[in-house]
Amino acid sequence: MRISLRIKTIAGIASIAALLLLLLIITVFHLLNELVDSNVKKSADTTVALFVSATKNAFLSYDLAALDADVTEILTNPNISYVKITDKGGRVFVEKGNSEALNRPFVADTAASKANDSIYDTRAPIMVNDTLYGYVEIGLNIASITESVSKVRSWTVTLASLEFILVGLCSYLLGSYLMSQLHQLHEGAKRLGDAVKHNSFQDISIPVRGKDELSELAQAFNQLVERLKKENEQRQHAQDELKELNTLLEQKVHDRTALLNKKNYQLEEANKDLKETQVQLLQAEKMASVGQLAAGVAHEINNPVGFVSSNISTLSEYIATYQMIFSQVNTVLGCNDEASRVSALVELDKLLANQDMAFINDDINDLLNESKEGLQRVAEIVKGLKLFSRVDSDQMQKHNINDCVRTTLAMVNNQLKYICTVETHLGKVPDVAMNVGKISQVVTNLLINAGQAIESTGKNGKIVITTCVVGNTVELRVEDSGCGIPLSHLDKLFNPFFTTKPEGQGTGLGLSISFGIAQEHGGTLSASSKEGEGSTFTLALPIASDLPSLQANGAN
Repeated sequence: MRISLRIKTIAGIASIAALLLLLLIITVFHLLNELVDSNVKKSADTTVALFVSATKNAFLSYDLAALDADVTEILTNPNISYVKITDKGGRVFVEKGNSEALNRPFVADTAASKANDSIYDTRAPIMVNDTLYGYVEIGLNIASITESVSKVRSWTVTLASLEFILVGLCSYLLGSYLMSQLHQLHEGAKRLGDAVKHNSFQDISIPVRGKDELSELAQAFNQLVERLKKENEQRQHAQDELKELNTLLEQKVHDRTALLNKKNYQLEEANKDLKETQVQLLQAEKMASVGQLAAGVAHEINNPVGFVSSNISTLSEYIATYQMIFSQVNTVLGCNDEASRVSALVELDKLLANQDMAFINDDINDLLNESKEGLQRVAEIVKGLKLFSRVDSDQMQKHNINDCVRTTLAMVNNQLKYICTVETHLGKVPDVAMNVGKISQVVTNLLINAGQAIESTGKNGKIVITTCVVGNTVELRVEDSGCGIPLSHLDKLFNPFFTTKPEGQGTGLGLSISFGIAQEHGGTLSASSKEGEGSTFTLALPIASDLPSLQANGAN
């Protein structure tokens, strides 16, 4: 069957028009996608990088209030859908914005065209000196961009479809004109492809003749070229701005790094000063405790020393008697004749008759035993003072807390015996790793505080000391029947310099330092009280098989 040239022309023109329109649409869509993806990605990377720089210091210093304020401020930008800040383990510091986007698993987008939920998800690490600390996740709202792209696509497809229909309807009468216009469109499309390839949009527009659909298509093409030219100029401008921002950011990072190094040095110096101050405070509290114990310990030592001295004086008299008897015995043994021996024996009998030798022999044993007990008493007190004086040592050793209680009671007994009775329930507990001097200081502080609490009531009270094993810890409880502690003071009880005692009677450091010593040993120090009824302080130390070293943080 013969096909006419007109049909061939119509079919050919229609086919060429369809091919050119398809090529144009693909090129425009591809260029549009590239342009949108590039701009959105650069905008997202710039935004998240600047936000990381702005919030890094607050994040590293755990300043949650500053982080929250920065996130709230950035969310005032309508183009920001949500912001989330997490550490490298996934723990969330701050998250605000679109709750639906925050609840779904985070997957970073690589192109705006692939963001099906109209939110472009991006993330940047928070790093210092190649060390990762966390992430900043930001969602950019690209709904308006997606809508604009969709409109452009729809408009382009609609315009191309209309052109194709018009070409099909008019090609019968306007074949030559159609061929001319299509040729121009073809050339324009080629120039557009070259322009896209070489990033140069000069002299791409095609001439417009007449006022028909083809001329409108030519105008639309020219408008598209102008829009692409403007988009290219804007992209180039954005690239220049981004380069400038990168330069400024590098300088800012350099400045912040120098500032951070300076702050780190200042922090190291502050930590050194803090450790020195802690040692001084520990020594000050030890001296305060020694001052409180001095009079009582002196009295406790003077008592046994006094009767030991008296016993020694009596023993000296007994020794003088034995020396006289021994001298007379030597005289008897040295006599050569019977008369002088009889005379010497008479003198010996008189000497023995004048002395109660049975009483002296019995009393010597009593005096020696009493003196031995007195000296043992002094030795126990000196041992306690010796342990107490080692409070600044970091040496750890296996020791039984019951021995600490007994030694401390020997030192503070004179302070407690006139105001209260002390009742002990020392259970069978294992040895634990401890610094004996520091734990003795804790026990001393607790007993002195208990005695002062009872003394403030004006009545004779009672202190109950209990040791036992609870779980994996050895517990020491000191319970008194004193004035008690107000509920409002319990949460501040272990704060440095907090005291309820009258001015001049307390440093406010005893319980704070004792709390720090308990923490150094991996244990706890807690308090419970009812005002007007008394208080209970509980020291818990972990049971361990090895000898740990004291923690580096020291007393708080």
